[in-house]
Amino acid sequence: MFKKFLLFILFIGIIAAGVYILRKNPEDQLKKIVYPSEFRVMTYNIHHGVGNDGLYSLSRIVRIIRDYAPHIVCLNGVDCKTERTYRDDQARILAAELGMEYTFARNVSLQGGWYGNVILSKYPIYFAENKIFSAAENLEPRSVLHAILSVHEKKLHVYCTHLSVDSVNSAGEMKELINHVLDWGLDEPLIIAGDLNVTPDSKTINDLTYYFNDLGSLSKVESMTYPAGEPVKRIDYILMNDKLKPLSIQTVSNDISRVASDHLPVFARFQFK
Repeated sequence: MFKKFLLFILFIGIIAAGVYILRKNPEDQLKKIVYPSEFRVMTYNIHHGVGNDGLYSLSRIVRIIRDYAPHIVCLNGVDCKTERTYRDDQARILAAELGMEYTFARNVSLQGGWYGNVILSKYPIYFAENKIFSAAENLEPRSVLHAILSVHEKKLHVYCTHLSVDSVNSAGEMKELINHVLDWGLDEPLIIAGDLNVTPDSKTINDLTYYFNDLGSLSKVESMTYPAGEPVKRIDYILMNDKLKPLSIQTVSNDISRVASDHLPVFARFQFK
């Protein structure tokens, strides 16, 4: 009987605590307790899965991403059914291995397949478009893949891009990128991520950081991302508007990431303001 009495008291206590929480916390506040508002983002040029050792391995890419458990991943250099990567649909494989939704941007027709950018998401993707930039004839087409995600019942715009190595074309692409983002507006939270192929001291980046915050610049240590084995420059970025609060950013450098691609991934944590 005594044990039953203790269980009854415990049951009443749990109910009382629940009622207290419900009264003290409006519905939105309670959702914040149950569903943490932090979300994690990674950007990574995977070099179509071919590492510095010349080996093709998506499993290494999966392991690197899984170890950091990002909710959103912006990928550059992704193949879809090309000869060089054994006709693998890389976006589909990575999404399945990581348990994420995805959208793939077909930028370049290559070896019987395609090559482009990908957004992976743990959150629902309810809009996606690929904006191809104007490019000089015979140059590789570049683009920005834009997706709108539902994150903690809020809209989050994610822009994944990969700009040209050529500085002249890169400058033109950057202007098109900025104009495209501004056309959609700055009233809602947004992230821009990808391989921009320019260093932080370039005028091209200054054009972008006039409107958006470069998380890499907030780091106490300048974290290089390329080449992965012995990085000497930062060309991979995560940027945001003022609707988000950055919590941390780091370049992912370990024994696997220094070999798996020619770029190191960048990882950041955010909260909505």
